[in-house]
Amino acid sequence: MTSRLTDLLARLASPMSRPRAGRLMCAAALATLLLGAARADDGDARQYVQFVEEFAGNCVARQGVQILVKNSHPTRTLRVWLDRWHMGVGTGDRSRSELLPGAEPEALGCSRSVNGPQEWRMVRAEFVD
Repeated sequence: MTSRLTDLLARLASPMSRPRAGRLMCAAALATLLLGAARADDGDARQYVQFVEEFAGNCVARQGVQILVKNSHPTRTLRVWLDRWHMGVGTGDRSRSELLPGAEPEALGCSRSVNGPQEWRMVRAEFVD
């Protein structure tokens, strides 16, 4: 894609194609569109949010697992909002985290409390950059 962009920009900049101001405006608009399209290729940020389970001692003692959240995108930071649910009822607890690419998963809590099961549901996710 980069070589095609370079070729197209070179053709637009050639003296045979258009007057100078028009060439520059076209080249700038094209570059902006193509760079925006490259970012849009990442799609929905939600697809890069991953919930992970880990066997932590305090959770296993309650017949549960540790729930963690991580960013699976290779280069972009995510901002994620999560709601906590306990025994099928929303608790009103909402957390917001910034997840860096390649970072260790962030611990949320055990899949079971003393009273029953709990879970985290994604409300929203967006790219920070």
